[in-house]
Amino acid sequence: MRMKLPRRVHACAVVTALVVFANGRADSAEGVWKFEIDDRDHPILTYLEDGKAVFLMACGRAFGLHARYPGTPKKKGKATITLTSATAKMTFAGEFQEPWGGGATTFLQWDLGYRRQDPALYGKAWNAEKRRLLDLLGAGPITVSAEGRKYEIPAAAIPDWKAAFEKCGE
Repeated sequence: MRMKLPRRVHACAVVTALVVFANGRADSAEGVWKFEIDDRDHPILTYLEDGKAVFLMACGRAFGLHARYPGTPKKKGKATITLTSATAKMTFAGEFQEPWGGGATTFLQWDLGYRRQDPALYGKAWNAEKRRLLDLLGAGPITVSAEGRKYEIPAAAIPDWKAAFEKCGE
């Protein structure tokens, strides 16, 4: 029997995986992209600046998207961010989260906005949305914006990260 873990436990596992399971890395002048596969074969893509997670995407029991909120962060409540590259623009509705594990992230969205009980979760439309996000992250630079404020991160230029995330939800 498989035990269902609370999302906070999953988040802690992601942070632990960031520290322990390094498989790929791409440095830029501002920070570093890291790609890891955790001990359960789940992919984790992170962009770090000054040792803090500015952007994190992970797929396991849920598809998690974490980012440093460019506007004025709050401890809780609803939040929206927009990711833009030269070829795409996507807006994500999520919530504020307190930074954890040395991270600078303050925005969180689970499962690309789908509810856990939604039968369309991991379906055709969900997978199309996931592929759009993967393409956007690979086409950088990526502008993260909210409340009229923004910051930029480079494209995720690490071999094979995209293929690992293509398997998420399938």
